[in-house]
Amino acid sequence: MNVFRKRQPRYNDVGKIEAPQICALPGMLVNISKDGCKVRFPFAIALDLEDDYELNVFLASKQAENTRFSLLCHPCWHKISRTSTEIGFSILRCPDYHNVSQYVKKLEDNSNEAEYEALGMVCNFA
Repeated sequence: MNVFRKRQPRYNDVGKIEAPQICALPGMLVNISKDGCKVRFPFAIALDLEDDYELNVFLASKQAENTRFSLLCHPCWHKISRTSTEIGFSILRCPDYHNVSQYVKKLEDNSNEAEYEALGMVCNFA
């Protein structure tokens, strides 16, 4: 069994995924990191794990401000059910990689700030 280990923390985020090589209808971004992302399609999809795929990611969160990335990705794993398919992708070096890296850094900073604020609230009540 091939186990893929994540090297970077993943951040939950929301966005639409267009990947015509995989499915004619859009999927949904579940999470993202500097190295990869998890995507869900609302259909059972057979996927060739040997191919690379172009993903057009349209982010919807307020941190993204309607940001769009075009990514070249390689599937690491996929999980098919009767009603959906989840796919874990590694992001390959591509023209938008720098923008993705900056965006994930923004998510990381927001996550750290939220943790710090939560810690401050705990300390104030102690």
